[in-house]
Amino acid sequence: MSLLTFFDLANLPTPREGRPLPGRLIEGDPRFRSWDIAATPDGSVQAGVWEATPGAYRSIKGKTWEFCTILSGISELVEDGKPPLRIVAGDSFVMHPGFEGTWRVIETTTKLWVSRD
Repeated sequence: MSLLTFFDLANLPTPREGRPLPGRLIEGDPRFRSWDIAATPDGSVQAGVWEATPGAYRSIKGKTWEFCTILSGISELVEDGKPPLRIVAGDSFVMHPGFEGTWRVIETTTKLWVSRD
């Protein structure tokens, strides 16, 4: 068994499909697809690929750290009380525990993510 995991975007597993959690939808009808790529046995660290269609919803991280790299699309992140940040392919960032704001998908957006609870 290898201790390396590669993100093979041409051969992703079956995705989980979803929508914003109840009470978090702001506008539109965004739909999510998430491909789980790797996780620790206890699930505290996970990695995968995520895709969202246009719309806006509340993003609330709670106690989760999340590192993201945008692969395609255009979105806007608006941390509560801060100016909007446009994110596009090639952008990488970390959403810290306690982050609350709006994720607005302008063009279908795909990202790689690693999270730690």
